[in-house]
Amino acid sequence: MDNIYALTDKAILVQIGKKLKEARVAQNMSQKTLATASGMSMFSISQMENGHNTSLLSIIMVLRALNRFDVLEGLFQEPVLSPIAYSEYLRKHKPRKRAYNTANEQKNSLAADSPAQYFKWDKD
Repeated sequence: MDNIYALTDKAILVQIGKKLKEARVAQNMSQKTLATASGMSMFSISQMENGHNTSLLSIIMVLRALNRFDVLEGLFQEPVLSPIAYSEYLRKHKPRKRAYNTANEQKNSLAADSPAQYFKWDKD
């Protein structure tokens, strides 16, 4: 198939039906066997293979019976970031720098500002 985008919706259904039939015949399976394995009627299988309107659930049931979920793998793949897009992401999402000092510097600054430094406590 050269350009699937040039096909009408009906033509795409016909192509899907042909591919399902090819997969069934390649496995040496009759329509009756496929109907039993998928839980559908022979009429529904025949209608699907001839390009008549069918539901996505029916196609999934047939693909499961044919053990051909591989045709759906493209729908479930995570998008891959290009190196340029990844570097842009990292540039935009840099970790924030903290405004406070390190823990040791904080202790030293607290000790330097303690009240004992400014007042002498009388011990009576």
